[in-house]
Amino acid sequence: MSRPHSTSRPEEAGGQPGMWSRRGPYLLDWGSFGELVGDLAAQVRADGFAPDCVLAVARGGLAAAGALTCILDVPVMHTVRVRRTADDSRYAAKREPVVEASGHSAPLPGDRVLVVDDIVGTGVTADAVAGYLATAGVPDGGVRLAALVRNHRSARTPDYCSAVIDDWIVFPWEADREPVEGCRPFPAELRVRPS
Repeated sequence: MSRPHSTSRPEEAGGQPGMWSRRGPYLLDWGSFGELVGDLAAQVRADGFAPDCVLAVARGGLAAAGALTCILDVPVMHTVRVRRTADDSRYAAKREPVVEASGHSAPLPGDRVLVVDDIVGTGVTADAVAGYLATAGVPDGGVRLAALVRNHRSARTPDYCSAVIDDWIVFPWEADREPVEGCRPFPAELRVRPS
């Protein structure tokens, strides 16, 4: 699903040591979100991966998954919820992931699945989703992970990723419920460009 990095750092509250620069969160606006989703779609197409379904990791992956389902003309979207943070506050402490899936709608054994999340922080959520899919009979070779962004210290590198960040990020759907004072605009130079 994604490639692990070697890392020997123990996880601390909110992630691995040095995970965030703590210079102030990035604020991603809807226009930049659209560009990042477009980048993901281009990467999936360039790879030649044709998913049978998209699996959205709720809540953060829902918007990008919905857009990718339409852009890539994928006929089915499923949702899985992975609870990992103690709460929704910035730099929140982490806990073991809990995967919550609807029993009546899930990828089928043998499906090619595009898993979509907003961010790959430590990679633990991606591991939990990979375990869920393996239990459902979906072979690892038929699974690809797409993320809008990944943390620079992540233990996982998604198959498709639009940007690498070094601090917390406030996504556009969070901007109405999270304080945005002190946030930095999302810089275009953080985007991952295919070579």
